[in-house]
Amino acid sequence: QEQTQTTRIDEMTPLSVLMFNNKCRPTQKIIEINRNILLKCISSSARLGQKQQQDQVHVPSSFLKALSSIPNVSVNTQKHDLEQHSKGESHHASRMLPSAVVYPKSTEAVRDVVRLCGDASISIVPFGAGTSVEGHVCCLEGGISMDLSHLNKIHLPQETGGEVIPLDDFHVTVDAGVRRLQLNNALRYTGMQFMVDPGADASIGGMVACGASGTSAVKYGTMRENILALRAVLPDGSIVQCGTNARKSSAGYDLLSLMCGSEGTLGVITEVTVKLHPLPSHVSAAVCVFDTLHEAAQAVTAMMMTGVSLDKCEILDEASIDAFNKYSADVDDLPVKPHLFLEFSGSTQVSVDEQVHLAQAICVEDFRCQNFQFTSNDDERNRMWKARHKLYYASLALRPGSQGIVTDACVPLSCLADIIDATSNDVHEMGVVGPCFGHAGDGNFHCILPILPESDTPDYLERVFEVNCRLSQRAIDVGGTVTGEHGVGSGKIGYLAKQYGVETVQMMVTIKRALDPKNIMNPQKVVSV
Repeated sequence: QEQTQTTRIDEMTPLSVLMFNNKCRPTQKIIEINRNILLKCISSSARLGQKQQQDQVHVPSSFLKALSSIPNVSVNTQKHDLEQHSKGESHHASRMLPSAVVYPKSTEAVRDVVRLCGDASISIVPFGAGTSVEGHVCCLEGGISMDLSHLNKIHLPQETGGEVIPLDDFHVTVDAGVRRLQLNNALRYTGMQFMVDPGADASIGGMVACGASGTSAVKYGTMRENILALRAVLPDGSIVQCGTNARKSSAGYDLLSLMCGSEGTLGVITEVTVKLHPLPSHVSAAVCVFDTLHEAAQAVTAMMMTGVSLDKCEILDEASIDAFNKYSADVDDLPVKPHLFLEFSGSTQVSVDEQVHLAQAICVEDFRCQNFQFTSNDDERNRMWKARHKLYYASLALRPGSQGIVTDACVPLSCLADIIDATSNDVHEMGVVGPCFGHAGDGNFHCILPILPESDTPDYLERVFEVNCRLSQRAIDVGGTVTGEHGVGSGKIGYLAKQYGVETVQMMVTIKRALDPKNIMNPQKVVSV
């Protein structure tokens, strides 16, 4: 262990705390410690399983027997299932395996499991689809992983004859384990869709828990704007209803917003009522090529200020396009220059074309766009967005076998051009691999930093951490956030005090302690208690 001014370092200190609390200048000792963590905890699933098995917290057999006796609950203690539920898609180390994976099939079953765990002071880590990237599902203190995939009903209204009736209220209630694509597939004959699209086929409960968003947030908003109500089981086993089916309410505290983004630390979300939107009648997409990343980002601000109606607005730097070309066989290679991917929709093709031509005029005449091509062909559009959604994996493929350090800064729109340009320049100057891309329409972008823990030198890791720290500090300096849609988890827990101040973090701790005095719900995530 090593004592610094703000952080005591050991093997289990989150990378973000080490990077950020040491003024974004990681010492050689920090680099070596973190490299050892990565070597131990990321290098291979076999090593990971062995490491975790040694650290597994003992749970009495009587407790597992009691779990198995709960109605509508399945329990699995097979090693491969425990390993699968020990981490998501992040590079963050998982300290140990859960002692069991529990599959409840109803809200009442969740309640019974939570009460049993509360009585025994055993931790619960809710698990949706395992697509999170900030260590949300790592079992940092052992306990059980609660997999909600068996809560998978979509509560569509039915007529007497069995036909689905029109969704006149523009919402539907789903169980927390329902996946995004599963929901939209069930809605395909209703003329409605659930529009929040994070790229991954995440569970609805997980998307609420992490406050997810994605490519469509510029028009439809994030999960916070797309939920009306939810049911959750609190740490004491009580079942609560937050929100209503009404489009607005000013009754009492906004508990719906409290639970959205709580990341399983305040309770287990079991049911969600989500907003739906009509499928657009006409859609066009555009691909725009720019000389500089700064001009591409400035064009986005100009389009927003001019009132161009954008459904999607994605920005990609040269490194992202290079990764895009190498990974996406279904799409023709693009010039290795900064790009914007845009999408427009409307009730008529004429209205869509008006928006397209306005965007084209801004990009070409004001920001030197070299090439502005658009199409209304559904197959071409779908191929483009499918490839865009795979850009995370395309970035990792630039360094085969790598794990990705994922940044998730979101800044005021007027600051986007300067900050994404500075980040891309940092990547180039530091000599690291780090494609920059994101949702330019709401100021949210990612820099994916693939690392090879078994072969990267301490000097290379230090440069990677430096890029990450500079980006985070810039985002905070302009009043932005270090996470726009991925959440805090354990990976970004060290940033909250920098972003909000110690007093605000203490307020979060107070809420956590009030609802979860035994600290059994996803401990050591969001705040340290």
